[in-house]
Amino acid sequence: MNLVRRQSAAAKQAFCLILLLGLMAGCSVNNSVYHDYTLVAATVSQEQSVLSDLPPTLGVFPVSVAGWLDKKNITWSDGGVRLQSSVNNHWGEPLPELLTQAMIENLRQRVHSGSWVSSGPWVQDKRPEVVAFINVQSIAVVKRQLQMNVAWSLEGPNRQIIVQRNKVYTLSLEHDDSTQNYVQTLSQVWGAVADDMLQAYTKFRQHGRSLEDL
Repeated sequence: MNLVRRQSAAAKQAFCLILLLGLMAGCSVNNSVYHDYTLVAATVSQEQSVLSDLPPTLGVFPVSVAGWLDKKNITWSDGGVRLQSSVNNHWGEPLPELLTQAMIENLRQRVHSGSWVSSGPWVQDKRPEVVAFINVQSIAVVKRQLQMNVAWSLEGPNRQIIVQRNKVYTLSLEHDDSTQNYVQTLSQVWGAVADDMLQAYTKFRQHGRSLEDL
């Protein structure tokens, strides 16, 4: 009888130990550190002049991204078929929304005070004179280079395309391989897209024709 009791007590102790280890493991998982990130307006150098011949109203239609980029976890490709994802690092908001807001901030920093920049969609009579449509097709990191493949177009009155381009914008990851450096570099690359759109529009105004091939 005593042997049975000792075996029963030992079994209870083993069960309690297993339960305790399980709870500790669960707490360890739940206490994992997560970081949320946002995009910011790119730095504008003092030498960078405000462009002229810009429209009085400029709009940014909500940015679209490739489906595999539209994830809560920060995700990029290796330049081929393999996708990389940062497990504990998330976007603070959906990536298309962050890109749209950051583009508005970039454009506002680069245009003169007489131009108004807003995000769409708009009711018909409130539509800006020029609207930017932007699709981010891929974001890759290849040999410490961040590469962003972007297709964009600018539509004027009557929705005619006046400028459009499909281009890969690149910038070196200079400091380290951290997620924070990745996001900071991505913000700077996104600013380069804003610069390209404004410069293309200015050239269009100067030449008075479409610059699709420039």
